[in-house]
Amino acid sequence: MVDRTFPIKELIDRYLDAYNARDIDALTTAVATDETLIVYGTDEGENWHGWKAFSRVTEKLFHAVEEIFWERGEPKVFFSTDGNIAWFAEELVGRFMALGVEHRSPIRFSGVAENRDGEWKIVHIHRSVAVEGVTVPYLESHGVRFD
Repeated sequence: MVDRTFPIKELIDRYLDAYNARDIDALTTAVATDETLIVYGTDEGENWHGWKAFSRVTEKLFHAVEEIFWERGEPKVFFSTDGNIAWFAEELVGRFMALGVEHRSPIRFSGVAENRDGEWKIVHIHRSVAVEGVTVPYLESHGVRFD
């Protein structure tokens, strides 16, 4: 039986491997390189629309750090009914070496990929970091719990 998630998992691998190698050219094999790309990062102000904006800041990141490494989880992949859109989510741990200091952070990584003429490209990326405790404290006082 063919695993239909394989092309998407391979696409995610290419994206993360490009970061690990700090290789902007390799990144173009995984993401849309036009104005349809939308990326949200973990920090305030980290939202880029279009390849030009995203590649510009990514090039700066690749030159600013000595090392980037993603410790991988197992991606969850789903498809639209027609099979041309896929969405995915994966828990990662990002390790970044900058100015000789290692920084580690758990990252929630999700995205949307589109099959464009037989070639899968990531068109939307969202990376987030969970906050400790609760973001909206009034929820608990109203009996809303998520555990």
